[in-house]
Amino acid sequence: MKTTTIKPVEEIQKGLFHTPFWLAPEKEIFTERAVRFKELAQADKSKWNLYLSLLATVCEAQQTVMARHDLTLNQLGESATVLPAALSGNVPSEFFEVFGDILKEVNGKITATAAIEVSKLKALSQAQAEALAKRVLTQTTEDQDRSAEIWAQAALQVIWTAWTLQLTEDHVRPTEDRTICPCCGTEPVGSVVLIKDDLNGLRYMHCPLCNSRWNVLRAKCPTCGDAGNMRIQHIDEKSTPELAPVYQGAHAESCKSCHSYRKLYRLDKQQYADPVADDLASLGLDIVVGEAGFDRAGGNPFLLLD
Repeated sequence: MKTTTIKPVEEIQKGLFHTPFWLAPEKEIFTERAVRFKELAQADKSKWNLYLSLLATVCEAQQTVMARHDLTLNQLGESATVLPAALSGNVPSEFFEVFGDILKEVNGKITATAAIEVSKLKALSQAQAEALAKRVLTQTTEDQDRSAEIWAQAALQVIWTAWTLQLTEDHVRPTEDRTICPCCGTEPVGSVVLIKDDLNGLRYMHCPLCNSRWNVLRAKCPTCGDAGNMRIQHIDEKSTPELAPVYQGAHAESCKSCHSYRKLYRLDKQQYADPVADDLASLGLDIVVGEAGFDRAGGNPFLLLD
């Protein structure tokens, strides 16, 4: 007689009613982001589309390089985060090789201006490149780092994302503090409201470094946790139809308690929205919310502000 193992009640309940706290990134996250950057560049009629196009090339290089390297996660984080905390400033041993490989991968695929910067970065010694990476991780970059920063960011994203892809949901336990990424401690760049299966309507914050997503109640401010002073702002697509391809589904969640805002993307309105790419294409929304007296919370690794 064939016997059947009966799962414990806890496992059955998890399968039927479980709302995951943490979601791993898609395996082709950088390829998908590259496609979105290309779409947004095509929709943008200003010179900003040149930068969006450059970032599409960077993302394609990231996916290629991530597949090429064995970025094994040897141990879990020893602090409050599952992975090594970004702000600790410990540069991964694989950084210099990944950094150089990304620079090689974009050869012949970028503008002459970008190629000049890339050639300078190729000349950096390992010590110089790792010092740059340390400043990026600890958020202590200097003015002279501006044009180099996106390339260091790209390499760091590859490493932390590759590490994250080796985790399971059991590794990432729910945390009380949901204002930072439970995997690497980075502030979210924004959030998405999902549309798939049992997760329909749930909000997940998105990490710009390791590309993890974690659940936060929609009624609460993702920065201070207040639930009574939130409001949603967006750019009216009907009055500005030319902006619809970019701003469709993009909202700003502003909080009167902490006077901050973060962007939220409704995937039922724009299913291909990516919090990193769409953030850079919807800077007009930042202007509108900023003029209303709210400060941006969280950063985008590719948004280099003066």
